[in-house]
Amino acid sequence: MKDQELLEQISRKMSVLIALAFGKDVRGLKTEKGVEILTRFGLDNQSVADILNTTKRTVEVIKSRIKKMK
Repeated sequence: MKDQELLEQISRKMSVLIALAFGKDVRGLKTEKGVEILTRFGLDNQSVADILNTTKRTVEVIKSRIKKMK
């Protein structure tokens, strides 16, 4: 197994752990706030979308809105 493949597997597993650990807290929030919080953890758009049970495109749009507001 190549290093890149291993890192991708680790990343997916970490996303699952984050979803389980923060699931109750994040799912109770609006999607916008969840995106903001999870992005601070350095998660990519797809990982954030998976945790919040939404699409990658939705995460991209929300991040764009947040950026414009600042």
